[in-house]
Amino acid sequence: MTAVAGLSRDGRRRVWLRQFLLQGCWNYEGMQNVGFAYSILPALREFYADRPEEALKAVKRHLEFFNTQPAMGAVILGAAVRLEEKAAAGETDSRAIGTFKVGLMGSMGAIGDAFFWGALRPMASVAGAILALFHPLVGIAALLVLYNTTHLSVRFRGFEAGMEGQEGAIAWLRKAALNIKTEDRKLGAAILGGAYAGMYTGRFAGMGGTPLFAVVMFLAGVALVQLFTVLFRKAVSPSEILSFLLLVGVLILWQ
Repeated sequence: MTAVAGLSRDGRRRVWLRQFLLQGCWNYEGMQNVGFAYSILPALREFYADRPEEALKAVKRHLEFFNTQPAMGAVILGAAVRLEEKAAAGETDSRAIGTFKVGLMGSMGAIGDAFFWGALRPMASVAGAILALFHPLVGIAALLVLYNTTHLSVRFRGFEAGMEGQEGAIAWLRKAALNIKTEDRKLGAAILGGAYAGMYTGRFAGMGGTPLFAVVMFLAGVALVQLFTVLFRKAVSPSEILSFLLLVGVLILWQ
């Protein structure tokens, strides 16, 4: 059995930063395989520093077909680093690494696509569009902050969980509960979309406002999203909520 030191802090940092280039050499044959091999390369150089032949075999392992949602790939990358560390030390079979990647990349892709592309990005886009009605730069900033706060958090925490091993990755996925968050953000996007339509119409009806008014309206929309989420989880009928909103709207117009 070969003694192998754990990945250094600098090596961990290099691997984490390289994950942003996962799709940098996307191709039809292996898709993200080159990007994944490039991302994990700093770790392989440390684990197989004095064994160039084994290092070459490790690189070839990661040039096999790989494709998943880019942000969720951080979980697989972290777990692959941990498995490579064990393989280099002779504690596990290197073939388990490829099996693990193949087994997880499909599910990570499905979860990530639904959460990031189907829920988070639309919600952040609509929020940015609302604030852009008052100032374009505020809208752009809101979009980037809302999306990347979650996006970077998933990349960081997912990678750290993966570095704890396969069990750590699975435990993090359960705790993250992205399936529930996906539904919440889809609902938020729908509600904010309605708010945007109302504000857009109101702007051309002579209801202009200040940047402060835009922020207040945005916060009010966020509060409504949270309220409606809680109500839906409490099994309150959507028709009852819509009827209540219709009544409020009639009273406002009556005034």
